[in-house]
Formats: sequence, C-alpha cells, structure tokens
Amino acid sequence: MGGIDYKPVSERVPDMQYQNLLKQIKEEGIDKVPIHARLNENTGTGHQNSREITGAMLQFDLANGFPVLTERDLSKSFKGSIGELVAFVNGQTTLSGLKEYGCPEIFWKDWVTKEKCEKFGLTQGDLGAGSYGGSLGQFQSATGSFDQITAVQRQMEKMPFLRTHVISTWNPPLSMGDPEQGFDRKVVVAPCHGNFVHFVIFDDQKEVQMTHTQRSADVPVGLQFNLIEWSALGLMVAHLLGYKFTKYTHFLSNPHYYDVQSEAVDQILTITPAIFPTVTLAPDRDVHRIQDFRKEDFVLSDYDPHPWFKIPTPI
Repeated sequence: MGGIDYKPVSERVPDMQYQNLLKQIKEEGIDKVPIHARLNENTGTGHQNSREITGAMLQFDLANGFPVLTERDLSKSFKGSIGELVAFVNGQTTLSGLKEYGCPEIFWKDWVTKEKCEKFGLTQGDLGAGSYGGSLGQFQSATGSFDQITAVQRQMEKMPFLRTHVISTWNPPLSMGDPEQGFDRKVVVAPCHGNFVHFVIFDDQKEVQMTHTQRSADVPVGLQFNLIEWSALGLMVAHLLGYKFTKYTHFLSNPHYYDVQSEAVDQILTITPAIFPTVTLAPDRDVHRIQDFRKEDFVLSDYDPHPWFKIPTPI
C-alpha cells in the first residue's frame, strides 16, 4: 500500500507558511465590504469588512509531516473535516447526506437554513446541485450526470503518466449561473475550495504529488480544515495506487480574514508553531475506490498543538 514516508519526529521542523500568509494579509491586504456584511441579517453584528490579498501559495513536503496546523488544537475537527470530504466524493448534496458520512452538522447548518436555501430555489438543508458533492459525484453535463471521482481514479490506474488527472468542484452554470442565459444558480454557497485539483504522477518513481486551487479562503478558520481534507484525498489516492504521496501544493486565489477575526489573527501570530503530525491510513477492510474511505480510516499521531480557542466566522 502507498502512503507517506515521514521523517522521524525528531527531524521535522515547524512550518511557518500559514503564519506568513496571515502576516501578508495583515500588512498588504486591501479592505473590502464582503457579501456577509451587506446582508440585512448581519446588521449590528460588528462585521463590516474583510481584509484580502490576491494570489498566494502554500507548499508542503509531506515527509515533514501532514499539514494539520498546530496554532490551535484541531484534533476534534480532524475527522470531521475528512468526513466532509468523504461525503463530497460520494456525491452528497444535502445536510443529512453530509452527516451520514461524518461531517459535523455545525459545519453547514447555518448556511442551509430555509431562508438561505429559498433564495436559490432550494429546500432547507439542500446545498444544491452546484455544490461540492454535486460537482464531484454528479457533474451535470449536456449528456447526463458524470462521476468525476470514479473517472479520475480509473484514468490514474490505467494511464498514470497522463497530465489530465483533474477534478473540479466548479460547475459554472450551477455554481455561478446567469439568468440572462437561462441558468439559475443552484447552490447556497458557491464552492470555495477544491476548484481545481490536479494529481501529478511519476509512475517510474511510484510517486504522486497534488496541487489544489482554492477560490476563496477564510484563512483563520476554513483554510485550517481545507488543508486537512484535501491532503487526505492525496493520501487516499496514494494508498490505492501503491505510490508515495510526497508533495502537496495549495494555491489560494483570494485569501482573506474578517474584521471580527482580527483579534484571533493577532493571537495566532504570537504562537510558536509545533511540528506537523503523522497521519496514516488504517482501514479494517478492503478499500478499492476513493469513495470507499471513511473518516475512521485516518489515524492522527505525533500531534502536540496549542490549546483550541474559538474564532468567529461571519455567516
């Protein structure tokens, strides 16, 4: 089985990229009034601005540890984040469907209220066909529904040398829409991450690397979970191919934080990061498809984070 060849814990070094990104946003970012602050329902909450930059990159050598950030304890969110991804790759598009695969209800319940869903012609609890699971497992094309996850795995197994091992959570007619062309947006939250995922395989070396492009990143909160879940996908692929997962590159198109998170950002920047932990796969059954993995298959060890603290996120 494939996986990650980790350095011994004593040889790993703390990774400063996350804090450097926050510093860059704080020092170089431009203030903007985001959609959340323009909603009547958020009037009086104290939220007025976000601070944003355009274009950033985080690149991780997996030998130095799995990118579970250590500035605050994410151990309780670790498997929940993977549960969300597992639900997505299995084509789930509802709150109840996400929960079946181990995604915590709190991740989505405030986003899929009756009022928010009705704005897009959806029923309460429905993320929409343009959501992550809709695009990955049920991509709506002119000739029918397309399962990207099954297709990319088959292609990697048959022709690993190709450069077209790509999946995307962005389906423009549904994720963005344009009523003037006859397309209504069918998603409550347009996919923020997983927008372009590319598996780069070196078959002679039995090595898989992965790049990921994220449209929009709430850096203090959402990005912490996104790094876990998409790195987990790379580990799943390596396991199935029998290859080593060696490098993960995470591109950020629009990283930002909100004014109500400023205090938490300052707190994060005072913390000395610990080394990244070890994450391994230990399924207790035969696993043949990406869709077969479950959050319980992932084992987190060598994790010594700083204590958890709450960071607000505008809804």
